[in-house]
Amino acid sequence: MKRLTSLEQISPDAEMMAGYDLIGNFRNLFESPFQLPGSLFLLCVRGSCSINIHLTNYELQAPSMAVVFPEQFFQISQASKDCRFLFMAFSTELTRESTLFSKTLPFLPFIYDAPVIPLSGQLSEFFIDLFRLVIKSEYIPEQIVQKVQRQTTYYQLLMLIANINRKQQATPRLHYNRNVEIVRELARYVIENYKTERNISFYADKMHLSPQHLSTTIKKTTGKTLTDIISTFVINDAKGKLKSTELTIQEIAYSLNFPDISFFGKYFKRYTGLSPKQFRQQQ
Repeated sequence: MKRLTSLEQISPDAEMMAGYDLIGNFRNLFESPFQLPGSLFLLCVRGSCSINIHLTNYELQAPSMAVVFPEQFFQISQASKDCRFLFMAFSTELTRESTLFSKTLPFLPFIYDAPVIPLSGQLSEFFIDLFRLVIKSEYIPEQIVQKVQRQTTYYQLLMLIANINRKQQATPRLHYNRNVEIVRELARYVIENYKTERNISFYADKMHLSPQHLSTTIKKTTGKTLTDIISTFVINDAKGKLKSTELTIQEIAYSLNFPDISFFGKYFKRYTGLSPKQFRQQQ
């Protein structure tokens, strides 16, 4: 891929980018704090640097990886002359697609609280090989490497990193454990009740927490609001029924506890940009 001298060179339509930092230019792109428009996986393969992820300082020393999520601020404040990276970046639109987000939700707490991951020799070699493979795929024509494969790459990265963090954090901090527990418990309640309950107070009561505490914890731990998480499950269900069943739109609306087809249509369009009828007619 071509050398980036400015972040403005990145196309807003790019779903994924991957590449090498062969001459140390990458650190110049983030000399000042920058709010990322997507997710960044930064693999340090040589040297070291000081980074800041959303107001928290970390040391990144080869071999290690940093993960930055959409809307988090990122900065490389210091770097050794030999500091070099491999990187993968995914657009916010791709990472927050409703089906993908519901699949990756259980992994997020393990990464938000520990976004810098030291890698052993064997793990380092594995990730270097993985990054190089993905970089090569960037040169394959669009019709061969499709969006679903980019989503799969993102999903696999999150799952791998979450598993590494779980194993390396032999004695996790108390607040880390509690936040993970809250997210897992919420996911279970949402899966059980999203068809009939979309009120934050309902889930807060179920978990014996105040709505404010639950909302704040979920936003801090996953990067998404509680309302967005609930809607993710509702929209996924609606999409599946629209594409794979003969149910009428009215029947789908009632199955998800919407009072009428008009309310369902407005809700669906708010999150997808399409009416239920337009979505069903898409190829």
